[in-house]
Amino acid sequence: MYNFDKEFDRHGTEVIKWDRLAQDFGKEDLIPLGIADMDFETLPEIVEALKKRAEHPTYGYTFQSKEYYNNFITWNKKRNNIDLKKEEILSMPGIVCANAFIVAALTDQGDKILMCTPVYDPFYKVVEQQKRTIVRSSMVLRNGRYEMDYEDLDRKMGEGVKLFILCNPHNPVGRVWEKEELEKLNALCKKHNVLVFSDDIHSDIIFKDHKYIPYINISEDAAQRTVCAAAPSKTFNVAGIKTSVIFSKNAEILAKINEIVTAFHVGVNLFGFKTFEVAYQFGEQYVEELCDYLKSNAEYVTEYIENNIPKAHTYVPEGTYLMWVDCTECGLSAEELMKKVVGSGVAPNDGAHYGEEGNGFIRINIGTQRRRLEQAMECLKKALA
Repeated sequence: MYNFDKEFDRHGTEVIKWDRLAQDFGKEDLIPLGIADMDFETLPEIVEALKKRAEHPTYGYTFQSKEYYNNFITWNKKRNNIDLKKEEILSMPGIVCANAFIVAALTDQGDKILMCTPVYDPFYKVVEQQKRTIVRSSMVLRNGRYEMDYEDLDRKMGEGVKLFILCNPHNPVGRVWEKEELEKLNALCKKHNVLVFSDDIHSDIIFKDHKYIPYINISEDAAQRTVCAAAPSKTFNVAGIKTSVIFSKNAEILAKINEIVTAFHVGVNLFGFKTFEVAYQFGEQYVEELCDYLKSNAEYVTEYIENNIPKAHTYVPEGTYLMWVDCTECGLSAEELMKKVVGSGVAPNDGAHYGEEGNGFIRINIGTQRRRLEQAMECLKKALA
């Protein structure tokens, strides 16, 4: 039904992925496989809804419709078995923004905030910018699969951690955490009285044989110490519209966050509200077909690297449209690695941005047409083989 092989020119649309290549990588003639922004057309119903709303000649102050809440609640009940109420949901312009509000509301300057690394780099920035203390726990790579180091987490939580930032599914390593893993994590958070912020922005992009388990569903205790974040931005390729939510079963936690949000007078615009409403009403078939296409892309990249680039290694992620490629056997520094790869015509993300564990890695965005991925793999082979 949806044609994810369809190509179209994104240049000249003020999109970072395509229009800032020269600024970010020093040259324009590159295949951009970096920033987490897909090259697919978004859900047609979103496009039509925004066109219809834009045709009205006024754009006044606005609010969330009844459908805005109901569609999101229904989506999460059906797909994720989360029971939500309207009063448990807060609108946000974006999840990084929400992360900043959560850190400000639930911690004080100097407080320790723990995360499993390598991890999405804005997590570091938010903590540092608000003068909190980053605590890192390196994940363990076993048989091509990253796992949390629970002994390390236990030790570090015991040293006064106030908040744990969970990435589920995990960016950049593509893990979709299993129930038993989250139960172990929750036991430690309960033991050390640690609150949890769970960034679940990629939770719709889950590949077959894996299941997204919301941390908020692990137990009543987990629900009471957790605030989650979700958005249609990655799922439907609408990141530029700036619309997301956070939700929690703990009214006190939500009130603290809302107090900070209210103090800064930020909100979502009318196109953001409409996009959110329509995405969760009409998007299910789109998501199912998207996940199949992305998994096929991931399998192609994994097989190509295995057969053609002996000093690089990767695996099919369990979720997200991001792949974590180990190039450490090439014997290059992070700077040298990026120079060679970019020089070959490909612009991925430097793995070092996600923590010291990412030195010698690159992150590849496979949310693009297969033909473009094939071209990119040929370039990567020239750079690394």
